[in-house]
Amino acid sequence: MRSLRHSLSLFTAIVVAIPLTPIAALIVWGTFVPVYSAGVTLTDMPVILALRFYYTWDENIDSGRYRQVTTPKATIRMAMTAFDWAHNGRASLYLTPRREIAVLGPMDDDYLTSLDPLKSQSITGTAADGWIYLGAFDYESLPGRERRLRFVSAAEQAECIPMRSDEDWTLRVRSSARRPDCR
Repeated sequence: MRSLRHSLSLFTAIVVAIPLTPIAALIVWGTFVPVYSAGVTLTDMPVILALRFYYTWDENIDSGRYRQVTTPKATIRMAMTAFDWAHNGRASLYLTPRREIAVLGPMDDDYLTSLDPLKSQSITGTAADGWIYLGAFDYESLPGRERRLRFVSAAEQAECIPMRSDEDWTLRVRSSARRPDCR
């Protein structure tokens, strides 16, 4: 009798788990595997900067947009605040005179990363004297309505920071490069 009860419990567990397995697999996949990802190695610095976009269940909690900076000593992964990365993927990359890395994204999603020690902070204000525009992460259209995220160098594409609005950007970093859209 006990063996029969154990077999029925095991059977019930399997029957319940079968429909939940694909859902659990999708949650795990979406958490650990980015939908879009691109990286660039800075030529005169041992630094790799990557953008990774993940599916999320609630954009109010997690936008699914992350920056990762890797140096020989450390790696940091930071969430970005701009929402709707499916339509707002562009992020411009700069090198400052103090050898910091600035990432300026849509809708004031702007960050400055110092490399020694490795730390990041949001950017406010307008000072950007001497910054060098290196390029931008942006979507590239592929055949068949497919696309990929890739780094586009400054030689390939002009500086542009999408804001997705018509507000006054004069008090923002790199205000002359800010536009409602970059397409």
